Amino acid sequence: MLKTIQPVHFIISFTILFYALFFASGCKKEDNNNISDIFYVRHAGADIPAYLYGSKQNNVFIITLHGGPGDNGLEMRQGNAAAELEKRYVMVYWDQRGQGLSEGKFSANDITIDLMAEDLQALILVLKHKYGNNIKLFLLGHSWGGELGTAFLLKNNYQHQLKGWIEVDGAYDIPKVNIEVVGKIIKDGNEQINLGNSTEKWEELIEQVKNIDTNNISITEGRELNKKARIAQKYLFKDDITQKPQSVTWRDAGIFYHEDFLTAAVSGSWFYVLNNSFYNEIETASYSDKLCKITIPTLLLWGKYDFIVPPALGRNAFKLTGSEDKKLVIFNKSSHSPMNNQPEEFVDEIIQFVEGHQ
Repeated sequence: MLKTIQPVHFIISFTILFYALFFASGCKKEDNNNISDIFYVRHAGADIPAYLYGSKQNNVFIITLHGGPGDNGLEMRQGNAAAELEKRYVMVYWDQRGQGLSEGKFSANDITIDLMAEDLQALILVLKHKYGNNIKLFLLGHSWGGELGTAFLLKNNYQHQLKGWIEVDGAYDIPKVNIEVVGKIIKDGNEQINLGNSTEKWEELIEQVKNIDTNNISITEGRELNKKARIAQKYLFKDDITQKPQSVTWRDAGIFYHEDFLTAAVSGSWFYVLNNSFYNEIETASYSDKLCKITIPTLLLWGKYDFIVPPALGRNAFKLTGSEDKKLVIFNKSSHSPMNNQPEEFVDEIIQFVEGHQ
């Protein structure tokens, strides 16, 4: 199904789980069906925080995978979309190894996509132990989180622990992303020029990318394209092509500063800037030819004006994913983060998907 949307600190040790859970059992806050829980999963030298907020009335847990790499899990808790989803489900915000407030003794040079997929599996095992094997798990990955989520689904039989997979502007094939960014800047840029929108700026941006050899895009060029994609989205926002995200609220500010935003930001910057070996791995990873192995229910959510991971990636995933139960939704007033541009429509799609597959 293809659909277009118009606007309208305690530690849980994975290796000694029972011991840690015994001492951690009193550190969570629950009020009837509402849950507010923070714990660390210890796996392969890392202590990785998970933040759980929401309602367990439906026994549904949605694990979120943030973007970057270099962001942190609580960024995905900002805004109306997360607040609305927490009214129905337990949202699991996860910092990922080497990012946010994750800690531990491990070498940055040892970090791989495969290891981070195993971190996610450790989280799932902890969730099942704490909240029961009958919990209904969904996985939601945004941007880089979509690449990590795809890698997880393709490893062993991990996908079959989940009721469904939600891919939000997911970068599951960076080489293809780079090719599509060039094409989208040229195509959409010319459309905006014809409309008289930011004409000189679009002409300059098109000039910068039109001679790039899309058959041989280097990692350095890929980084530059990512910057240009963000610039393109700013032009569309300025000209009211994309819907304005909601302003930052006191709730949003509280989420960040309560959980030590400065430390999380510095940690993420270190991880992203200094860890070239991992960055090079994610920039060359391509899972397109393996999407046929993903057979669980799949919801693909994309912004029409996403230049960072263009919607051509969504159409490609819809075509290649092996699931017989899949849906692609294009949000017509959104860029890279439809949960911010069109939160109501975004939430509606997720609720429909979860309610139909829990």
